[in-house]
Amino acid sequence: MPRSSRLLFFTFLVILIIYSSLHIGDTDRGLSQLRPHQDQPKQDPSLDFTPAPGGLKDVHNSTLGFQKVFVLNLPERPDKLDAFSLASSLTGFSADIIQGVKGKDVANKTLPSLEGLPKTQVDRDNVVGRWRAHLNFARTVINQNLHSALVFEDDADWDVHLKNQLSLFAQGTQYVTGTPSNKRPFSPYGDDWDLLWLGHCSSQIKSGDQRRYIVENDETVPDPDHRINFSNEVPDMAAEGFDNTTRVIYEAAYGLCTYAYALSGRGAKKLLRGQSNTQTFLPIDLGMGQMCREDPSFKCIGVFPQMIDSHKAAGRTSRDSDTDMPDPKQDHIREKAFTLNVVYSTRLNIDRLLKGNKVDQQWRQWPDAPALEGPARTRTMNRQS
Repeated sequence: MPRSSRLLFFTFLVILIIYSSLHIGDTDRGLSQLRPHQDQPKQDPSLDFTPAPGGLKDVHNSTLGFQKVFVLNLPERPDKLDAFSLASSLTGFSADIIQGVKGKDVANKTLPSLEGLPKTQVDRDNVVGRWRAHLNFARTVINQNLHSALVFEDDADWDVHLKNQLSLFAQGTQYVTGTPSNKRPFSPYGDDWDLLWLGHCSSQIKSGDQRRYIVENDETVPDPDHRINFSNEVPDMAAEGFDNTTRVIYEAAYGLCTYAYALSGRGAKKLLRGQSNTQTFLPIDLGMGQMCREDPSFKCIGVFPQMIDSHKAAGRTSRDSDTDMPDPKQDHIREKAFTLNVVYSTRLNIDRLLKGNKVDQQWRQWPDAPALEGPARTRTMNRQS
């Protein structure tokens, strides 16, 4: 064999060996996303829990540590997509569009049950359209074989420190799902979850589960006077022993509202199966909450106070909703924009972000609230230990 041919042959052989070793490693690592639901670990994971070095860096990438990010948007609302795209780009992530659905275009015969549907056509179309759009998200996760994906509603808002918040949240999800200390999971959020409920308007801690991941001295936590939820079903922070600057991550038993949440690959399959096979029709957030509460194989992780909420822009209030048909006589002008439960709102600070200004106290929605000193602190809790 000529020398040049031997050189090419050995070069090809080396490349093949390297590729094979990398491919096998990825395959083995990828199997972690297929882990079945696991109950609370028998060992005490609250002792000296430490995330693996480098295991959280993916949270800071352009998909926030998920394989993909999506946003739900109706084609006739390019204004909402414009605002979302601007806010997400200034935060450093991008999202693919999942087209919203009008309920009038969803035939009754495609629904799992007519029991539970709202009585009026307007209300029926409102809930059915949202239900179908969120199932389309789950189906997209399945069809694209994604191990994880995050979805936002197009009027969602978040803190300008979102990536730092998610880094702390990812440590919490690793702890709550039983990731061993210093073991790097496939996903920075751990490998044993179905749903991460980041943007909600109500959440409950799973009864009997004493695991908590606690973030104290967090400047992005709103004061209790500025926490607004649509039900009283939220963690009692005082009873839990936490102060007003604390955020907690836990296994959730319920939730309401779908401003933003993530599904794992297995979670998307369970959600699509569960919501397309129910005997009573429920709005999508109620259906998801019911699965978190009643299906022991559906593992939901919650956070309170929530990290993502709904933005209300200044101007005509009729622009808030894609589905409601407000009486023109009841439409009015909102003088000042706001976002519930978000301290350093990205949307309220877009002009400052565009100018490259440094974040300071005046970026806060409630600048008169006392400033915190020092960085956030984290600790774990397991009262059964």
